[in-house]
Amino acid sequence: MLITPEHQALQDKYQQLLFRSMQFDAIIKQKDEVIQQLKNEITPLKNAVEQLIAEVKLQREENASLLKIIKEKDKRLQKLELIEYQYQQLTKLVYSRSSERSSAIIPGQLQLDINADVVDVCNINDGQKIESYTKLKSEKKKHPGRNEIPAHIERKYIDMHPENLPDDAEHFDTIETEQLEYDPARLFATVYRRYKYKRSTPNGSTEFFIASLPEEKDKSLAAPSLKAHVTTEKFLWHMPIHRQMQKFAQSGIILSENTIGDWINGSCRSLTAIYDALRENIVKPACGYMMADETRIDVLDSEKVKGKKSHLGWMWSYCNPIDRLVIFEYHKGRGNKDARPVLQNYRGYLHSDGFSVYKHFGSQPGVTHVCCNAHARRKFHEAKLTDKNRAEHALMLYSKLYGIESYCKEQNLSFDQRLKIRREKSVPIFEELADWVKEQIPRLTTLRSPIGKALAYFSEREKQLGMFLHDGMLLMDTNLIENAIRPIALGRNNFLFAGSHDAAQNAAIIYSLLATCKLHDVNAYDWLKYVLTAMPTFPASRIKELLPQNWKGSTIEP
Repeated sequence: MLITPEHQALQDKYQQLLFRSMQFDAIIKQKDEVIQQLKNEITPLKNAVEQLIAEVKLQREENASLLKIIKEKDKRLQKLELIEYQYQQLTKLVYSRSSERSSAIIPGQLQLDINADVVDVCNINDGQKIESYTKLKSEKKKHPGRNEIPAHIERKYIDMHPENLPDDAEHFDTIETEQLEYDPARLFATVYRRYKYKRSTPNGSTEFFIASLPEEKDKSLAAPSLKAHVTTEKFLWHMPIHRQMQKFAQSGIILSENTIGDWINGSCRSLTAIYDALRENIVKPACGYMMADETRIDVLDSEKVKGKKSHLGWMWSYCNPIDRLVIFEYHKGRGNKDARPVLQNYRGYLHSDGFSVYKHFGSQPGVTHVCCNAHARRKFHEAKLTDKNRAEHALMLYSKLYGIESYCKEQNLSFDQRLKIRREKSVPIFEELADWVKEQIPRLTTLRSPIGKALAYFSEREKQLGMFLHDGMLLMDTNLIENAIRPIALGRNNFLFAGSHDAAQNAAIIYSLLATCKLHDVNAYDWLKYVLTAMPTFPASRIKELLPQNWKGSTIEP
């Protein structure tokens, strides 16, 4: 048979397809073997995966348990640190001085050039002592000698001549040696002796004549001088009524607690008009600058039926720093509604601590909130017990700022001059302090530690704390009003509580006027004695003349 080229090509192609078919059969056979082999390996692999999953789950449980233990350990460590910090604070409260004054002496900061250059940033972890806190020994000052007895003090002279003096001796000089004496306060009675007269009239009747009592005299047993004494003894010198009763008893005068209490409450009520006039000068200050603070006071509450019979009230204090005026207001609470009577319509600078009530009223239109740097500094001072290096660095910068303020005060600079000094010297230091605070916060593991709280407090109120740098009228802190509040704390330790809510408001009245007397160097007793004497006949239109800042001794005539 003749094979043509076409048949040959077809046969070759057939052979190729047959060969490829055989290859595919071999591959399929091999694939089936691999699949079977893989099927055989699936079960062991599945078991291994399940085992790994179980091991991973177990490891996760162990890690979670360890993490929980670590967190619990961290909490306990923080609690122990807090307990140690509180213990150190209590120990300091009992045995150490309460002053926060820094012992650092920064050379030159009170000189005319005020050497308050920006300090280099210290390495917190180097553990080196800050040189700015090295106390320098000052030259020992020569004692000026004994103070002379003031000229207004009454003198009683005792003449002494030498014994056995010759007849021809001539006197040429006198040496005087003074010694201060003391006579205890004495009680005396003023007796108004009103003589009665009579005469017979032509119609046979009898006409009687008797002098009238002075208009300012009331029916009380106590004269204004005694009322002024018991009032200042309690609210100025913090002597409880029962101790005053004991002192009176030593002089043979037996008085009840209610009697003295009535004298004091009556005196406070007599001062209400003067208090209202003083309040007006603070609520609407012409300078547009007010400080605010509050302190607690325990008040007996007869309306309580169960539990503790006293109520925790609050003395709210407001101060006009420019005119040096202070008022107190008593309220039962410590919320926005209690500060609203004074702060609701106030416009100007409001200087306070970081309490939320002041923050609320400080955000009102027309009000600029200013925060107290003494509160911020105090938190760094407290943090020295747990983080000395960081705390001392902040305190060193604050010492420079306060040194500049002391210089301005000593030089009696005007507001504009003070502002110029602050811009040149204080602004760089405050900016460095603010930058340092921002740098330190991320490095802390928690902000619950004392140093964390100090840094967070400053960071949250940086703008308000630095407000004093932009107006020379503003003070750096609210120490002025805190000093005015201090007598309340001293009194709280002595007579513990006010007898009623009305008595607490009476205390607010007298505390306001006595604090203003102190700020104006007015003798509180002399002022109160005069006012209690003059008030019954004093014209209401001239009541502002009796304010402590306007009082000129006994020169005011009704």
